[in-house]
Amino acid sequence: MARTKKVTITLPVELLESMKSHTDNVSGYLTELAERAERRRLLREELDRYQGEFGAFSDAEMAEARALLHGTEEAERAA
Repeated sequence: MARTKKVTITLPVELLESMKSHTDNVSGYLTELAERAERRRLLREELDRYQGEFGAFSDAEMAEARALLHGTEEAERAA
């Protein structure tokens, strides 16, 4: 199990109530959201590094990536 540390955060009441309406583990919910955000940040940094070294992705590469991530229908809409 991962080490944890208790922290205090301040949230708008409406947001907290909304979260509580679909989870009984707000801490776990926020942890999952933070982990997703961190993965996106790290991926963005890696993509920026790659493009800095090898150049921007072509339209064809972007369409292929969209197809892999979202299915071919999404890639066709973007084209």
